[in-house]
Formats: sequence, structure tokens, C-alpha cells
Amino acid sequence: MSQKKYIGLDIGSVSVKAVLINEHKEILEHHYVRSHGQPVETFILILRDMFNRTHIDDIDGIAITGTGGKLVSELMNIAFVNEVVAHSQATTILYPEVRTIVEIGGEDSKLMLIERDAATRQIKVSDFSMNTMCAAGTGSFLDQQATRLGIAIEKEFGELALKSKNPPRIAGRCSVFAKTDMIHLQQEGTPVHDIVAGLCYAMARNFKSNIGKGKEFSTPVVFQGGVAANAGMVKAFEDILELKPDELIIPKYFNVMGAIGTVFTLMDKGIHSPFRGLKEVEEYLRNRGAKASNLEPLQSDDYKIIEKIHSIAGDEKIEAYVGVDVGSISTNIVVIDKHKNVLARRYLMTAGRPLEAVKQGLYEVGQEVGDRVIVYGAGTTGSGRYLTGDFIGADIAKNEITAHATAAAQVDKNVDTIFEIGGQDSKFIRLENGAIVDFAMNKVCAAGTGSFLEEQAEKLSVSIKGEFSNRALSSCCPSHLGERCTVFMESDLNHHQQRGTSKDDLLAGLSYSVVLNFINRVVEDRKIGNTIFFQGGVAANRGVKAAFEKITGKKIIVPPHHDIMGAIGSAVIAMEERAWEKSRFKGFDLRYKKYELSSFVCKDCSNICEIRKVTIDGENPLHYGSRCGKFDDEKTLKKGKHLPRLFRERKDALFNTYKKNKPDQPVGKKIGIPQVSTFYDFYPMWKAFFTELGFDVITSSDTNKDIIYNGAEVITAETCFPIKVAHGHVIDMLERDIEYLFLPSVINLTHSSEKLTHSYACPYVQCIPYLVRSAIDFKEKKFEVLSPVIHFEYGEEYVSKTLRDIAKGIGKTGEVVESAIKTARAALQDFNKTLETKGREVLEKLGENEKAFVMISRSYNGCDTGMNLGLPEKLRDLGIMTIPLDFLTLDIEEVSHDYSNMYWKTGQKFLAAARIIARDKRLYPLYITNFGCGPDSFISKFFAKELAGKPCLTIEIDEHSSDVGAITRCEAFIDSLKNVKPSYPGKKLRNDIPIRTLTKEKKRTIYIPYMCDHGRMIASSMKANGVMAEALPMANKQSVDVGRKFTSGKECYPAILTTGDIVKKALSQDFDPEASAFFMATASGPCRFGQYNKFHRMVLDDLGFHHVPIYTMDQGENYDEDTKNLGNQFRKLAWNGIMYVDLLQKLQRETRPYELQKGETDSLYENYLKKAEMSLEKKQSLVEHAREANADFAKIAVDRSKPRPLIGVIGETYVRCNEFANNFLARNIERLGGEAFIPPFSEWINYIAHCRRESCLFEKDYKGLLGEIISAAIQRYDAYKLTKIFKGRIRHFLHDASIKELIRKGKPYIDDSYKGDPVLSMGKAIEYVEEGFDGIINVIPFHCMPGTVVNGVLERFQKDFYGMPCLKLSFDGQEQSNEETRLEAFMHQAYQRMESRLRSKRYDTISHRRKGTESSRELVAGREIGG
Repeated sequence: MSQKKYIGLDIGSVSVKAVLINEHKEILEHHYVRSHGQPVETFILILRDMFNRTHIDDIDGIAITGTGGKLVSELMNIAFVNEVVAHSQATTILYPEVRTIVEIGGEDSKLMLIERDAATRQIKVSDFSMNTMCAAGTGSFLDQQATRLGIAIEKEFGELALKSKNPPRIAGRCSVFAKTDMIHLQQEGTPVHDIVAGLCYAMARNFKSNIGKGKEFSTPVVFQGGVAANAGMVKAFEDILELKPDELIIPKYFNVMGAIGTVFTLMDKGIHSPFRGLKEVEEYLRNRGAKASNLEPLQSDDYKIIEKIHSIAGDEKIEAYVGVDVGSISTNIVVIDKHKNVLARRYLMTAGRPLEAVKQGLYEVGQEVGDRVIVYGAGTTGSGRYLTGDFIGADIAKNEITAHATAAAQVDKNVDTIFEIGGQDSKFIRLENGAIVDFAMNKVCAAGTGSFLEEQAEKLSVSIKGEFSNRALSSCCPSHLGERCTVFMESDLNHHQQRGTSKDDLLAGLSYSVVLNFINRVVEDRKIGNTIFFQGGVAANRGVKAAFEKITGKKIIVPPHHDIMGAIGSAVIAMEERAWEKSRFKGFDLRYKKYELSSFVCKDCSNICEIRKVTIDGENPLHYGSRCGKFDDEKTLKKGKHLPRLFRERKDALFNTYKKNKPDQPVGKKIGIPQVSTFYDFYPMWKAFFTELGFDVITSSDTNKDIIYNGAEVITAETCFPIKVAHGHVIDMLERDIEYLFLPSVINLTHSSEKLTHSYACPYVQCIPYLVRSAIDFKEKKFEVLSPVIHFEYGEEYVSKTLRDIAKGIGKTGEVVESAIKTARAALQDFNKTLETKGREVLEKLGENEKAFVMISRSYNGCDTGMNLGLPEKLRDLGIMTIPLDFLTLDIEEVSHDYSNMYWKTGQKFLAAARIIARDKRLYPLYITNFGCGPDSFISKFFAKELAGKPCLTIEIDEHSSDVGAITRCEAFIDSLKNVKPSYPGKKLRNDIPIRTLTKEKKRTIYIPYMCDHGRMIASSMKANGVMAEALPMANKQSVDVGRKFTSGKECYPAILTTGDIVKKALSQDFDPEASAFFMATASGPCRFGQYNKFHRMVLDDLGFHHVPIYTMDQGENYDEDTKNLGNQFRKLAWNGIMYVDLLQKLQRETRPYELQKGETDSLYENYLKKAEMSLEKKQSLVEHAREANADFAKIAVDRSKPRPLIGVIGETYVRCNEFANNFLARNIERLGGEAFIPPFSEWINYIAHCRRESCLFEKDYKGLLGEIISAAIQRYDAYKLTKIFKGRIRHFLHDASIKELIRKGKPYIDDSYKGDPVLSMGKAIEYVEEGFDGIINVIPFHCMPGTVVNGVLERFQKDFYGMPCLKLSFDGQEQSNEETRLEAFMHQAYQRMESRLRSKRYDTISHRRKGTESSRELVAGREIGG
């Protein structure tokens, strides 16, 4: 009899892996095949091939894993094993000594930490993490870059990498930023082997910081997955993880470990999973249909693509101009005559070697027309314009925006809109009378550019020329793909492919996707005109043009020579701006011009720039890349020599307003102050205070590349750029010889007006000490960290008290402290006065017709030379003075009338500055922001409104910003200011209406956007008091689509969903604007929630619903009035309703996982909700319903014989409570075999009541306090009456801990001076541990600031609580293919934890008896497979 054989399969997003293994766990065959977007077909081919050698009857079992494995396992009815389980299983059996597994595949990377469980002696996964919404650091990232460089990924790539001596720094976070970095390196001429090595290091670093956030890599480390074939990557990991040669193991079967693991799991668990043939899969392939989509098929008018050239008549040599456009992907060269006819043109691929492409192109056009023309002028444009200009001898170099606009206006003087999509940049330009009045470029994200289309086409093996558009135009129902990052798009494509969508539909979907991306991310809310040109290489794609016409509903024109418009523009500019006798052009044949590229690092100042040197035969060497201008060759005449350097003056004032640098009576101790957060506003005060107390004050170094990189590497959560840099500054202080490190938590800043609710610092700034403590271990350090909580808003006396406490903490009391406080305060006042005086003086000197920029930024962003890209200096070179924000005398009082709830101090300052700029024709705003900046996602909208039509340049900076891109924007912006017409003030933004002003005169139905089922109780309680109210239904896919249309994508997910719900209702058939209103709760910071209503107001106004009110209900000081006005019983009824729903939900989630009759629990729950709605409308008590519900839930038939792991959810309140927003998390946990607990909504109600009591106490408002205490007592009693009914039935947290108790537990991680859910989340997490839960999930909206802080702090929590499994999920309404995988792997961890917990309990009671049969059931990824 032949031996048993098993097949293991792993269908990933890029390749299909298969193995054949015998019963002794020996691997007989292994296959690794790339699937090119056809995973199911590829998998059938491999199996058929295997059956040529092995008889089907010999196969004893088959199992599958991978992102595409789910579908196949359902079709073939075979066992599916979770990826994390499969990989760890294979590796721990083949390499039992392993402690850490690094697995990098096509689109997923995973890190698994392995340990032995003390109770069960089994090897288990103690912690794991995967890449989330970003595919940087995965195989496709390297694939893409290798293709761009024209290098074979298989062997050549790794070998080249090993040649490099000093690999340059490349961005590893986003594959497109990495591309941008590569392009700049190539344009500055870095050798290819260095770039390749740089990529390997970027990826290894990215893995360490993103996926291994704050986790220990214990040795030995096993590196597996397809990428382990790459020698360069292996070396990079050895270096980055600092491993000795034998500590990094590459398995023999590195690229099929997942497939091997499925078989090992099958064998070890004894799972029966026979091979039943391929019939179902083949059937599926024949019949698969696409998911329905609402996109219309594309139609094209076969427009001509004109590339013809003008021939030269006669024998005379004619006057000509040369234009060169060096882009990231293509290099274009054109020669035109004085009538602007194209005489010769070339469109070449840059292929990372710009100078070679330029030489080649010039030579070719020279062959055609060189002997017939005399070149009078040459211009260059594009991202490599300076280097190329120097190389060919150009007379003028202009930014590409001005070049494109110039060329378009030549073709048709009426053109008013240009869509330009190139290889890596997309631009939107608006013209009036041929002059640029507005423009936008894609920010740091490259979704929707040409290279993105090319990559996708390649993935689908479709030729981008011709075939792509033909197939896209023949699709009958284009698929709906997302519209975000390029690589997310890939996951959407994979998702559709695995579901079997046809290629035509995918290509049409991609065409739409590029357009939606362009319209939503680049154009945003700018005006699109009527004569629209579509330029750039992508304009040749008819599918994309057709999609533009469908989406804009307007005719789109593709001009002649659409692909070289930039080059034509630069030639025209050379002609029109010619001020020279003889051109510097060196001729068409530069093939023999030798040049050499080298680089060195200049350390003369804190910038530490990498200088690239280009040596051209017979000419002086050229240098690029110096920030301070030391090496910028002086021939580029600086226009701003006479302008003051205000940012230098500000820095000087910051450090030297308080003159002493040494204390008079030294105590011999040093205090370190890192240059982070409010340092740039308050350093004079701290310096004076500590120096007067006798301490030596030492600051961290100025921000430089090292500080930025170090910070980005240790960060434990994806925050904004300044917070990453703050971590770098703290690291910079670690090696200093100091006794104290001063890292305060600044909660709020000086209050400038009574009318404002608060003046908070940004949530991240408040939490810097907590984030830093989680990322950096201070235990071993010799110094003590001082993190006082500081409230400037509370007035001078309060701040003095804080300063006394700080002094006391470092051993100083009495007279010396009082005098130090006085000096410190004086220093701060002097500093602020210096700035304002200087500002007034500058504005007085500024001429009537001069222009100046005001830098709108937080001081730690705009005034830090390492973070503002040196823009003030660069603008000065362009002849523009830049004024720091705090040089202006801001009237915040005036702003407070219209924005009383602008509770961020920076928001108040920005809006006050906007008003000054709007009124002063000489001033223009330069708005500096960061990727993921929460407050700016709202402030920037109000800011634009306040500017009343004046143009504003926004620059988004993060660790990947290059100054090249920023300069282009500045130059184009300055060019376009010549054409701006004076604007007229727009209409003022109306305020929302507090609900306390609700009057009875006019009956309006108030619509309440859905957050959770509690909203229905609130609506009923309003109705009980004669207010017409209706709770809107739960959001759905349509809400997301509508919401996305009216937001920029930077707002938080709840803002997008509520906007979608409100607009959906307002645009529905039965909506009567005269008789409707919306309801939106609000708060006064520090998170973004309090800005929603203001934003909703703007959206409704833009839609023409000016007269539909939005009623707001304040959670803070006006809560009492707001609720009273809804009827005297409203608060009591609503509270009872909320408590009742909370209790029902606890019951529902404890019963549903175990019910025998699926759906019974839910229908009973819904039934009791309806009863409560009716009773509340009649003002009746809910106690009776609670009794009945308790009895009825007890009657549901359940089976609790199999224990389920308990999963505790924490996180942001809206996403946590809203099932749609969290992708029905509780149900998914139940489906994977767990039981979920979600904190009740009443917790939030109790928390805001707690905050109100605190604020009454603080403001000594004893009457208010008494009211709050009485209502709290009534609420406690009402809650007790309802709760006691469920005693003995609700098993977990029948009585919720008091808010004080939760805060006490959470405080060691996040202080409660930071308002919002984080401290409650941490308190709850600790409660879950105490209650014996098996895992914790933090759910937040993508980029939610408070939620991200919790993510950061959870790393420390996990270390403190012996590796409690924690999963961090962020939601933004896009499908993510690996959310499921992460959840399954997490449930697997929770199971292991539960088994260990039950076993140690069992060992305590019955140590001898073998464990009973009931627990030998088999678990694979949390799904039971009957044994």
C-alpha cells in the first residue's frame, strides 16, 4: 500500500503556493507560481500538474490558507487554516528553536513572536502583527520599484544591492513616497546599486518600525515568504535588527511555509479534510458574475490623438526654441519655431537616468532638424529642471505648472481648466484670461497617477497602450474600486479578482477610480470651468477621458501633443521671456559630454545635508541638495538679499530673550528640555524659571535628519509628523548628562476671550509624555522625567501654583521660587512683545504693492527649520518675505463671536490671521499642515471660508516631503499671484442653534443621525415632550458614498458617516425643508467631534438648505439648559431608555453566541426595543418591560457546553457603538467562536456628567454642582432599579464601575486631564484583565487622535500584563482584505489564552485525571471542525 500524502495550498494576492507532503512530514514537491490576477485559474493548473505525478486516490487530505484561500475552501469544502497559524505551525515544527518569525509576502507582511506556554507546554504565538492599511514593506513594493528600474527582481536585484557601500535613505512608509525619493535620487544621479540597497534598507526599517512597533525581536529570527529570496533584503535585516550571521535563519522552503503549515495543522489536529475533486471550482469559474455596481458603462467619441509635426520650408536656417521637460517617468523634448509650431518632438522613458534620456532625446531631434535651425533660447521644466538646465545650457528653468498653463493657453485662449495626469504627479490648474488663478497638485499620495495605472495594467497583464482603453470601453458594468492609495487599490482589485470580476470591468473600474481620485483628492472643492483640457501621458487613455466626461458631465478636450505640453510650455516661456542676446544652449549632440555623479554629507550645520555633486567635463562642478544654500552655485541670483530674515530673528528671540545662559547660584544639576510641542512658544519662560532656580538648562539639538529618523522608528502608533519628531528629540536627550528631563503635558493655552469654550492644545501635544513613555523605556536612565500637567487657560495664579509644584519636585521652595516665577513670566511677556513689535514694524515698511506671505502653522511646525523645509529662506531667495504667525497682532475676541466653540488655540489664531490677511491686499497665507492632522481637517475649511476667495497655498509636510516639490508649489503660486483679482468678502457662516432655544412656534421634525439604538430612546423621549423627533436608520454603504462626496477624506469616519446620513435624508423624496431639522450633539474638545455641527452647517448651506436648522446639544456647561428645554422629564426618560438599552445589549451579546435557533436573540431584542419606544412616548416606566425581557431571554434555548474566549472591546465611542461603523465586529467575534463585551453607552453619559461636576467644582459654581449631584443621584437610583432585575442573569459587568474607578485604573497610562475616551479605554482594559477576559480590541476611526494615543499606550499595557492579546482595528469605510485575517489570528491567540487559563484552573482542581473529552475538540483559527 502506498504511503499517505497530503496537499497544502496557500493562495496569496500575488502568487499561489502548493506542497505535497508524506506522512513523515517530508516535503516531496513544492511549487511557487505568480498568479497575475488569476488566482483560481493558477491554482487549478498547479493541482493538475501535481496529479500528473501523484494519483488522486493517494491524497489523504488537503488544506488551504491565504487571502484567496477562503473562497476555494468554501467551494471545495476543505479545511481553511488562518495564515498566522499556518506560518507559525510550519516554522516551529521545522525550526523548533525559533523565537521570532518575519514573513513578507506579496501584499501582507507579518511578525510572529513565539513562546512556550508554561501551563500547556505547547509552543504558541505570544504576539503577532500585520501590515494594516498600507502595503509598504511588502513584496509588491519591491516588485514595483524593480520594474521601474528595469531590474529583474529574482536574482539581479539582490546581487546589485550587495555592491552598495553607502545606501541612501529612502522612504519606506509608502511605496509611492519611496518612488518619489528614488526619482529625486535618480535625477540627482545616484548609482542604481545604491538605490537598490536603499530600498532594501527602507523596507527592513519600515518592517521594524511599522509592523514591529515597539516589539522585541528575540533571536533566532526566521525570515520567510517570497521576499526572503532576495539577498539584499537578508543583509538589510541582519543590519537593521543587529543580528549575528547565525541568528537569521532562511528556511529551505522559505516561499511555501504557509502551505506546509496547513498540512502540519491538518496532521497534528487529526482533521478530516479529503480531496473531493475540482468540479465545484470549475463550475464557479464558468458561472462567476461580478458584484453589481452603480457606475455607468464608458463611452468614447473616437477623438484623434495628434502628434504630427510641422515641416520646415525653404533652405534658410530658421529661429527656434528648445523645451525640455524632465519628469519622473518620461522625459519630453521639443523644438518649436517662432510661430510656436512643433518642428520635432521626443517622448522618452526617463527610466531613472534623466541625463541619459535628455542626451538621447536631444540627439534624436538634432538629427531631424539640428542643421535647419538656430536655437535662440532653451527652457527646462519638470522635477529635474535645475540639473538638466545646467547640463544642456538652458536659459530659463520654470516650474511645471506655469509651463503646462502656458502651453494650453497657446492652443486655445479660452481654456479655463487643465487636468494634467502624469507619471507621478497630477495637477489641476484653473485659468482666467490665460493666467493661473488657482492650482492644486496631488499631495504626498500618488493614487490616481499614470504609474499607478501602469502598475495595475501590468498586474492584470494588459498592455497599457490601446488594449487598456479598448477593454475598459467594452465593459458593461465597471466595478466600483476604492479611491485611495495605490496599493490599497491593489487590494481592492485582488478582492474583486478573487470574487471573479472580469478584466474588462476591472479596467473600466480603474479608469473611474483614477478620475474619482483626481476629483476628490486634487480638485477637492475647486471650481471646474467649461473649456477643459486633459493633458499628460494618461490623456492618451480613452477610458480615463470617458470617465472624466461621465463624472464631470462636461466635454473634455485632449489637445494636440497632450503628452509633451510641459516641454512646449517651457520652449514658449524661453521665447516670451527672452532677455538675452545669445542662448547658453550647448547644442543637440551632448552624447560625448562626460559627467560624473558623487555625493558627500556636509555636517557644517545642524541640517546635515547630503550634497550631490555633478562634475561635467570642462566645467565647474555643480552641487545640489544643500538646505542652507552654502553650495548653491551663486549664479542663481537671489532676489531677496534686502529682506529681513524673520524666522531667524524669532529663533534668536526664543533662545535669548532671557539673557543668562548659566545660573547665578548653580545647584550643580542639569535639566534637559527637548525642542518639542510648546517649546517654540514657552521656552523663554522655562529657561528663565529653571535657570533662576539654579539649574543648567540644556536643549536637544535642532531638528535634523537623524532626529526625524530616530523618532519615526520608535513611535508606537501612526501619529502626525511633529509627534514622530518629538520622539526623536527625546531620544536625542537620552545620552546627555542630565538629572531631569522636562516633558510637560500642556493641556491648554492662555485664554483670550470669555466667549470661547476652551483653548486646548492639540490632543497629541497633550499626550506627548504618555506616547513617549510607551515608546521609550526610561527605567534604566539616570535622570528623572518631569511631566507636570499644565493648564495655561486657568489663569496666572493657577499656573504659578503648578510652577511651585514643579519647583518643589526638584527640591526648591520659598522666596527663590517666587522670584523665579516672576522672572519667567516677564521673559515670556518680553518674548511675545518683541515678536508683535517686530511684526508691526515689518508691516509698516511693506510697500503698498509688495507681497508678503504669512506662515499659518503651529509654532513647532513652521518655526522649526528642520520641519518647515527651509521655506522662509527659499521664499526669501524668490524675493518674498515670510512672516511668522505670531508677529501679527491677532484679534481673537473678534473671532470668538463667530466661532465660540473653536476650542483649539491654533484654530483661534489661524482664523484671526485669516481675517487680517483677507483685509490686507499685500498678505497671502502659506498654510503648513501635516498628513493626519486632525484639527486641520476642520480648521482649514473654516480658514478658506474666512479668506473670502483669496488664494492660499497649502503645503503638507511629513518625513518624506522633499523641498523640490514644495519649491515648485511656491514658484507656481507666486507666478499666479500676478493674476489675482481683488475679492469680495463672502457671506458669514451662520451658527448652529443650541437646542435650548428650541421654540414651540413651528413644528419641525428633528432627525437624529444614527449612532446606536439608544438614539431611538432619545427620539421617543423627545416625542413624549411634544417635540417631533425621528431617529434615522443605521448608516449603510450609500451613507459612506454620499459622505465621501461632501468631505475631503481627512475628517474622521464618524464625521463622514453623519454627513452622509444627514445629506441622504435632506436629498430624499419625502424631505420637507420647511418642517425639518437635524440634531447633533456637540462638545468642546479636545477631539474633533465638537466641530461636526459647524461642518454639517456648511454642507447644508452649500446644498441650499440654509433654513434647515441644526439643533445642537452641548455635553458640557449648557447640558442642563439644553435638556430642560426638551421638556422637564426629557432627561429622566432618556436616561432610563439608555440604561434599558445597555442592559438589553449586554444580555443580547451574552446570549446570541450560544443560541440554538439562529436569529432568536436578535428578534427578541428588537421586540423589546419597540416596546420601550412606545412606553417612553407615553412617559411610562420601563421596569416592567425589563422584567419581561429578563424572563423571555431566559427562555431562549442555548448550548454553553463549549467555552468561548471573552473579548473586551474598547475605543472611540461612536465606532464602538455603531455596528455599521465597526463592520459588525461583535457578530464577527461570535462567528469566529468568541463572545464580545462592548462598554455601555451610559459610560459616556456618566463621564460627561463627571466632567461637568469637575468643572463646577473648579469654577466654584456650587449651585450648579448641587444640581449635578442631585441628578446623578436620581440617575443612579433609576439605573439601580433597572439593573437589579437582571441580577444573576447578566454574567459580566452587571454593575458598571464608576467613572472615578475607571479613571483611577487608567491614570497610570493616560492622565485624566486629557479629556475624552482614552483614559476610560485604558481603565476598561484593566478591568477586562481583572475579569479574566482573553483578548482586547481597540476600535477607532482611521486617524482618530484620541484612539491613536490609546494604540500607542497599549504597547506598554501589553508588556505590563504579560502579553494580553490586543488587536487594533481602524475603520474608514473601505474594504480591507486582511482585517478578517488579523481578526482570525487574534481569535486564535485568545483561544490559546483561554485554554491556558482553563487548564491552569483545571490543574488546580484535578491534577491527576486526564482532561475530559469535551475539551479535545479541534480548533483551527477559531472555527470548530468536528473531530
